[in-house]
Amino acid sequence: MLRTVYKKWWLWVLVIAVIALGSTGIGMLVKRAGVSTYTSKEYKVSLKYPSDWVKNPEYDEKYQGENGFFQLSAFSGERLSIDDVANMDAFHQLKPYGSDPQIIEMKMQGQKEKKIEARLIVPSADQVEEWNHQAAIIMKYPEAVNIGDVLYNYFILWADIKHVEDIGQTVRFSGKP
Repeated sequence: MLRTVYKKWWLWVLVIAVIALGSTGIGMLVKRAGVSTYTSKEYKVSLKYPSDWVKNPEYDEKYQGENGFFQLSAFSGERLSIDDVANMDAFHQLKPYGSDPQIIEMKMQGQKEKKIEARLIVPSADQVEEWNHQAAIIMKYPEAVNIGDVLYNYFILWADIKHVEDIGQTVRFSGKP
């Protein structure tokens, strides 16, 4: 009997592999079920965020939950480069990212197959607690967006540092490429 079990060791390995793959698949489905899609006609953008976050009535375009938040904004920056805009936001006089934030060059999906140039602003260790670990991703719109009577060239995603990159990777711009 022991000899038969030993000869069929590969069967046990197969059973364990099937259980592991099944568990991983179920875990991925559960994780995906916890994601909602947000679409803003005003900012001409959509993104994905944790479904347990709710709209904050005190702010336009802001959602939050116990473990994080996101908020949308835009910057005109007609004659400015993306680096100029990132520096202006990162080193704003209110120091929203602390005294020595990092600015990291990135490429984001943005729209269909086209990669969009972006900048990630990471707060420094001395960021004031009231900013809730805020970080930012700044992207140049593929085509400037008219909001109200102003033309905006840059999209800004503010979010907590734990979620900013994950949410940023899901940003898709609507309109013409």
